[in-house]
Amino acid sequence: MSRLAIIGGGFMGGALAEGLIDSGWNRDGIVIAELRNARREFITNHLRVPTTDNASEAVAQADTVVFAVKPQQIHKTLQHVKEEFLPSKLAISICAGVKIETYERELGDVPVIRTMPNTPAAIGMGVTALARGKHATDQHLANALNILSTVGKVVVVDESQMDAVTAVSGTGPAYVFYLAEGMIEAAQDLGLSKQQAYTLVYQTIRGAATLLAHDGAGPLELRARVTSPNGTTHAAITHLEGKHWKDTFKQAVAAAKNRAEELGRG
Repeated sequence: MSRLAIIGGGFMGGALAEGLIDSGWNRDGIVIAELRNARREFITNHLRVPTTDNASEAVAQADTVVFAVKPQQIHKTLQHVKEEFLPSKLAISICAGVKIETYERELGDVPVIRTMPNTPAAIGMGVTALARGKHATDQHLANALNILSTVGKVVVVDESQMDAVTAVSGTGPAYVFYLAEGMIEAAQDLGLSKQQAYTLVYQTIRGAATLLAHDGAGPLELRARVTSPNGTTHAAITHLEGKHWKDTFKQAVAAAKNRAEELGRG
């Protein structure tokens, strides 16, 4: 019998499954429910895990169910599986903006853990925030921690903080990718080849992130160390500050949080 069902085989559901498998999970202990034939075929060939086009069938096989559908699809999905969702099953949500009360209202008095992972989970480098519902015990939380910790670091938060988490770390990889896009374009504008630009930017971001993780000084001090008065870094940072880049970025993160709240309201 499959122990874990993932409802939704899109990028995030697939990323979670891939991370779990890479960490040693038994492929036969996972079943993925996905409606799209092409995506289901890809999952079968790439991950070699059982799949189905019937979410209710997947829930019936599992003790723990991860909901990884788009937020706009969650109501229809919960209606489809509720007959198979016994109070003994644990519901784990990775749907942005969808509140715990939505699951408890649709499924009944079931244990719910709301989470927000991010896409680096696919390579075991994700970060996931978890918040528990009123029917979730310490053991349920531990079960969710065991699942999500296989694909990166985990942080336990209050549900009231979850929309902020979505805006910071859930959406966060896209901010880094967007920065990389801009740096690559700038490098090419300055005469570097595409390959040179990619190598320089990728390794710079990777190295800076690794340094940030290993040096306890923090980002402000690390930036100060390479910002000589009237030097090249000073010129770049001064330009960004003149364009109110930090304020603009804060506003962008706030916009992401607001959208998460809107999705939670349905």
